[in-house]
Amino acid sequence: MTNEYGAPPGSLRYFAVLFASPPVRPLLEALYAFDAEIRATVDSTSHETAHARLQWWRGEIDRLVAGRPSHPVAVALEPLRTRDDVDLASLHEALVAADLDLARLTYRSWEELEAYCYRASGSLQALAAAALAGERPVTAAELEFARRLGSAQRQAEMIRDFQHDLRQGRLYLPLEVIEAAGFDPSGWQPAPPQESVSRLLGAWRERVARSLASLPGLLPQKSQRAAQRPGLVLAALHERLLKETTRIAPGANTRADVAPWARLWTAWRTAVRYA
Repeated sequence: MTNEYGAPPGSLRYFAVLFASPPVRPLLEALYAFDAEIRATVDSTSHETAHARLQWWRGEIDRLVAGRPSHPVAVALEPLRTRDDVDLASLHEALVAADLDLARLTYRSWEELEAYCYRASGSLQALAAAALAGERPVTAAELEFARRLGSAQRQAEMIRDFQHDLRQGRLYLPLEVIEAAGFDPSGWQPAPPQESVSRLLGAWRERVARSLASLPGLLPQKSQRAAQRPGLVLAALHERLLKETTRIAPGANTRADVAPWARLWTAWRTAVRYA
Protein backbone atom coordinates (compact mmCIF):
# COMPACT_ATOMS: atom_id res chain seq x y z
CA MET A 1 0.00 0.00 0.00
CA THR A 2 1.58 3.27 -1.12
CA ASN A 3 -1.23 5.60 -0.18
CA GLU A 4 -0.16 8.19 2.41
CA TYR A 5 -3.08 7.19 4.65
CA GLY A 6 -2.10 3.52 4.74
CA ALA A 7 1.00 2.35 6.59
CA PRO A 8 3.85 2.36 4.05
CA PRO A 9 7.38 2.07 5.49
CA GLY A 10 8.42 5.21 7.33
CA SER A 11 4.92 6.72 7.54
CA LEU A 12 3.37 7.87 10.81
CA ARG A 13 1.06 4.87 10.87
CA TYR A 14 3.92 2.53 10.03
CA PHE A 15 5.41 3.23 13.45
CA ALA A 16 2.09 2.56 15.15
CA VAL A 17 2.04 -0.86 13.48
CA LEU A 18 5.74 -1.44 14.21
CA PHE A 19 5.24 -1.22 17.96
CA ALA A 20 2.22 -3.54 18.03
CA SER A 21 2.63 -7.20 18.90
CA PRO A 22 3.23 -9.41 15.81
CA PRO A 23 -0.20 -11.12 15.93
CA VAL A 24 -1.99 -7.74 15.85
CA ARG A 25 0.04 -6.09 13.11
CA PRO A 26 -1.89 -7.64 10.19
CA LEU A 27 -5.17 -6.35 11.66
CA LEU A 28 -3.81 -2.81 12.08
CA GLU A 29 -2.37 -2.89 8.57
CA ALA A 30 -5.74 -4.02 7.22
CA LEU A 31 -7.61 -1.26 9.07
CA TYR A 32 -5.22 1.38 7.73
CA ALA A 33 -5.40 -0.13 4.25
CA PHE A 34 -9.19 0.07 4.39
CA ASP A 35 -8.91 3.72 5.44
CA ALA A 36 -6.51 4.32 2.54
CA GLU A 37 -8.95 2.74 0.08
CA ILE A 38 -11.79 4.97 1.25
CA ARG A 39 -9.75 8.18 1.28
CA ALA A 40 -8.34 7.44 -2.16
CA THR A 41 -11.91 6.98 -3.35
CA VAL A 42 -12.87 10.41 -1.98
CA ASP A 43 -9.90 11.94 -3.80
CA SER A 44 -11.07 10.45 -7.10
CA THR A 45 -11.60 12.98 -9.89
CA SER A 46 -14.92 11.35 -10.78
CA HIS A 47 -17.76 11.64 -8.27
CA GLU A 48 -19.72 9.00 -10.14
CA THR A 49 -16.85 6.54 -9.82
CA ALA A 50 -16.33 7.46 -6.17
CA HIS A 51 -19.98 6.87 -5.24
CA ALA A 52 -19.99 3.57 -7.12
CA ARG A 53 -16.87 2.46 -5.28
CA LEU A 54 -18.32 3.41 -1.91
CA GLN A 55 -21.47 1.47 -2.73
CA TRP A 56 -19.33 -1.58 -3.53
CA TRP A 57 -17.59 -1.25 -0.17
CA ARG A 58 -20.97 -1.11 1.60
CA GLY A 59 -21.73 -4.50 0.13
CA GLU A 60 -18.27 -5.81 1.01
CA ILE A 61 -18.64 -4.76 4.66
CA ASP A 62 -21.97 -6.58 4.79
CA ARG A 63 -20.28 -9.64 3.29
CA LEU A 64 -17.51 -9.36 5.89
CA VAL A 65 -20.04 -9.23 8.72
CA ALA A 66 -21.73 -12.31 7.24
CA GLY A 67 -18.41 -14.13 6.94
CA ARG A 68 -18.13 -13.96 3.13
CA PRO A 69 -15.56 -11.21 2.34
CA SER A 70 -13.84 -11.14 -1.05
CA HIS A 71 -11.47 -8.14 -0.97
CA PRO A 72 -8.01 -8.93 0.51
CA VAL A 73 -8.36 -6.11 3.04
CA ALA A 74 -11.75 -7.38 4.22
CA VAL A 75 -10.41 -10.96 4.36
CA ALA A 76 -7.57 -9.74 6.59
CA LEU A 77 -10.12 -8.20 8.98
CA GLU A 78 -12.15 -11.40 9.30
CA PRO A 79 -10.42 -12.54 12.55
CA LEU A 80 -12.14 -9.63 14.30
CA ARG A 81 -15.51 -11.36 13.70
CA THR A 82 -14.76 -13.77 16.54
CA ARG A 83 -14.64 -10.98 19.12
CA ASP A 84 -17.76 -10.26 21.13
CA ASP A 85 -16.62 -6.66 21.75
CA VAL A 86 -16.26 -5.80 18.05
CA ASP A 87 -18.95 -4.70 15.62
CA LEU A 88 -17.45 -4.83 12.16
CA ALA A 89 -20.55 -3.07 10.83
CA SER A 90 -19.03 0.09 12.36
CA LEU A 91 -16.78 0.17 9.26
CA HIS A 92 -19.82 1.71 7.57
CA GLU A 93 -19.08 4.88 9.56
CA ALA A 94 -16.03 5.56 7.38
CA LEU A 95 -18.25 5.35 4.31
CA VAL A 96 -20.67 7.87 5.81
CA ALA A 97 -17.72 10.22 6.39
CA ALA A 98 -16.65 9.70 2.77
CA ASP A 99 -20.12 10.65 1.57
CA LEU A 100 -19.91 13.84 3.64
CA ASP A 101 -16.53 14.65 2.10
CA LEU A 102 -17.84 14.09 -1.41
CA ALA A 103 -20.77 16.39 -0.61
CA ARG A 104 -18.26 19.01 0.67
CA LEU A 105 -20.40 19.40 3.77
CA THR A 106 -19.47 22.12 6.24
CA TYR A 107 -19.87 21.85 10.03
CA ARG A 108 -21.48 24.51 12.15
CA SER A 109 -20.05 23.56 15.56
CA TRP A 110 -17.26 21.61 17.23
CA GLU A 111 -19.85 18.98 18.15
CA GLU A 112 -20.74 18.44 14.48
CA LEU A 113 -17.07 18.25 13.53
CA GLU A 114 -16.43 15.72 16.32
CA ALA A 115 -19.27 13.56 15.00
CA TYR A 116 -17.68 13.61 11.55
CA CYS A 117 -14.25 12.80 13.00
CA TYR A 118 -15.64 9.78 14.83
CA ARG A 119 -17.01 8.45 11.57
CA ALA A 120 -13.85 9.25 9.61
CA SER A 121 -11.25 7.99 12.09
CA GLY A 122 -12.52 7.31 15.60
CA SER A 123 -14.55 4.27 14.58
CA LEU A 124 -11.46 2.67 12.99
CA GLN A 125 -9.33 3.47 16.03
CA ALA A 126 -11.96 1.79 18.22
CA LEU A 127 -11.56 -1.39 16.18
CA ALA A 128 -7.79 -1.06 16.50
CA ALA A 129 -8.10 -0.64 20.27
CA ALA A 130 -10.16 -3.82 20.49
CA ALA A 131 -7.57 -5.72 18.47
CA LEU A 132 -4.79 -4.38 20.68
CA ALA A 133 -6.60 -5.49 23.83
CA GLY A 134 -5.72 -9.05 22.87
CA GLU A 135 -7.69 -11.90 24.39
CA ARG A 136 -9.40 -9.76 27.03
CA PRO A 137 -12.41 -7.51 26.23
CA VAL A 138 -11.56 -3.93 25.36
CA THR A 139 -12.45 -1.56 28.21
CA ALA A 140 -14.62 1.55 28.11
CA ALA A 141 -11.52 3.65 28.89
CA GLU A 142 -9.68 2.20 25.89
CA LEU A 143 -12.63 2.87 23.60
CA GLU A 144 -12.85 6.48 24.79
CA PHE A 145 -9.10 6.80 24.24
CA ALA A 146 -9.51 5.46 20.71
CA ARG A 147 -12.41 7.78 19.92
CA ARG A 148 -10.48 10.86 21.04
CA LEU A 149 -7.30 9.68 19.32
CA GLY A 150 -9.16 9.30 16.03
CA SER A 151 -10.73 12.73 16.34
CA ALA A 152 -7.48 14.50 17.25
CA GLN A 153 -5.53 12.67 14.55
CA ARG A 154 -8.05 13.61 11.88
CA GLN A 155 -8.10 17.25 13.00
CA ALA A 156 -4.29 17.42 12.93
CA GLU A 157 -4.51 16.25 9.32
CA MET A 158 -7.13 18.91 8.61
CA ILE A 159 -4.84 21.62 9.96
CA ARG A 160 -1.93 20.31 7.89
CA ASP A 161 -4.08 20.09 4.75
CA PHE A 162 -6.12 23.25 5.31
CA GLN A 163 -5.11 25.06 2.12
CA HIS A 164 -5.30 21.90 0.00
CA ASP A 165 -8.78 21.10 1.30
CA LEU A 166 -9.97 24.64 0.54
CA ARG A 167 -8.80 24.26 -3.03
CA GLN A 168 -10.85 21.06 -3.20
CA GLY A 169 -13.91 22.90 -1.88
CA ARG A 170 -13.76 21.46 1.63
CA LEU A 171 -13.86 23.67 4.73
CA TYR A 172 -13.68 21.78 8.03
CA LEU A 173 -13.19 24.62 10.53
CA PRO A 174 -16.63 25.07 12.19
CA LEU A 175 -18.63 27.93 10.72
CA GLU A 176 -19.60 29.30 14.13
CA VAL A 177 -15.89 29.69 14.99
CA ILE A 178 -15.24 31.67 11.81
CA GLU A 179 -18.34 33.82 12.31
CA ALA A 180 -17.54 34.46 15.99
CA ALA A 181 -14.19 35.89 14.87
CA GLY A 182 -16.06 38.36 12.65
CA PHE A 183 -15.45 36.73 9.29
CA ASP A 184 -17.80 35.58 6.56
CA PRO A 185 -17.01 31.91 5.76
CA SER A 186 -18.76 32.16 2.39
CA GLY A 187 -15.79 34.17 1.12
CA TRP A 188 -13.15 31.70 2.30
CA GLN A 189 -13.13 29.49 -0.76
CA PRO A 190 -10.78 29.24 -2.44
CA ALA A 191 -8.65 32.06 -0.97
CA PRO A 192 -9.46 33.25 2.57
CA PRO A 193 -7.71 36.26 4.15
CA GLN A 194 -4.41 34.86 5.43
CA GLU A 195 -4.29 36.93 8.63
CA SER A 196 -7.59 35.49 9.81
CA VAL A 197 -6.55 31.98 8.77
CA SER A 198 -3.34 32.17 10.81
CA ARG A 199 -5.16 33.30 13.94
CA LEU A 200 -7.95 30.73 13.76
CA LEU A 201 -5.64 27.87 12.78
CA GLY A 202 -3.42 28.75 15.73
CA ALA A 203 -6.33 28.45 18.16
CA TRP A 204 -7.44 25.20 16.49
CA ARG A 205 -3.90 23.83 16.69
CA GLU A 206 -3.75 24.54 20.43
CA ARG A 207 -7.11 22.84 20.93
CA VAL A 208 -5.97 19.68 19.15
CA ALA A 209 -2.58 19.70 20.89
CA ARG A 210 -4.33 19.74 24.29
CA SER A 211 -6.49 16.83 23.22
CA LEU A 212 -3.49 14.78 22.08
CA ALA A 213 -1.56 15.56 25.27
CA SER A 214 -4.51 14.39 27.41
CA LEU A 215 -4.75 10.95 25.80
CA PRO A 216 -2.39 8.99 28.09
CA GLY A 217 -4.43 10.15 31.08
CA LEU A 218 -7.49 8.41 29.67
CA LEU A 219 -5.79 5.06 30.29
CA PRO A 220 -5.52 4.80 34.09
CA GLN A 221 -3.88 1.37 34.22
CA LYS A 222 -0.32 0.62 33.14
CA SER A 223 -1.54 -2.54 31.41
CA GLN A 224 -3.95 -0.47 29.29
CA ARG A 225 -1.24 1.99 28.30
CA ALA A 226 1.03 -0.91 27.35
CA ALA A 227 -1.70 -2.55 25.26
CA GLN A 228 -2.58 0.71 23.52
CA ARG A 229 1.05 1.67 22.95
CA PRO A 230 0.62 1.87 19.14
CA GLY A 231 -2.15 4.44 19.61
CA LEU A 232 0.02 6.42 22.01
CA VAL A 233 2.83 6.36 19.43
CA LEU A 234 0.39 7.64 16.80
CA ALA A 235 -0.72 10.43 19.16
CA ALA A 236 2.87 11.52 19.84
CA LEU A 237 3.66 11.58 16.12
CA HIS A 238 0.63 13.75 15.42
CA GLU A 239 1.67 16.10 18.23
CA ARG A 240 4.96 16.46 16.38
CA LEU A 241 3.10 16.98 13.09
CA LEU A 242 1.10 19.81 14.65
CA LYS A 243 4.32 21.54 15.68
CA GLU A 244 5.61 21.23 12.13
CA THR A 245 2.52 23.01 10.78
CA THR A 246 3.64 26.17 12.60
CA ARG A 247 6.69 26.32 10.29
CA ILE A 248 4.57 26.64 7.14
CA ALA A 249 3.72 30.17 6.01
CA PRO A 250 0.00 30.96 5.57
CA GLY A 251 -1.16 30.28 2.04
CA ALA A 252 1.96 28.31 1.13
CA ASN A 253 1.60 25.23 -1.04
CA THR A 254 4.20 23.40 1.07
CA ARG A 255 2.81 20.54 3.15
CA ALA A 256 4.01 20.16 6.74
CA ASP A 257 5.69 16.88 7.53
CA VAL A 258 7.76 15.21 10.24
CA ALA A 259 11.35 14.44 9.26
CA PRO A 260 12.23 10.71 9.10
CA TRP A 261 14.68 10.91 12.01
CA ALA A 262 12.10 12.77 14.11
CA ARG A 263 9.48 10.12 13.34
CA LEU A 264 11.78 7.34 14.48
CA TRP A 265 12.95 9.17 17.62
CA THR A 266 9.43 10.22 18.66
CA ALA A 267 7.98 6.75 18.06
CA TRP A 268 10.81 4.93 19.87
CA ARG A 269 10.78 7.29 22.84
CA THR A 270 7.01 6.96 23.25
CA ALA A 271 7.06 3.18 22.84
CA VAL A 272 9.77 2.81 25.51
CA ARG A 273 7.87 5.10 27.88
CA TYR A 274 4.71 3.00 27.73
CA ALA A 275 6.28 -0.46 27.38
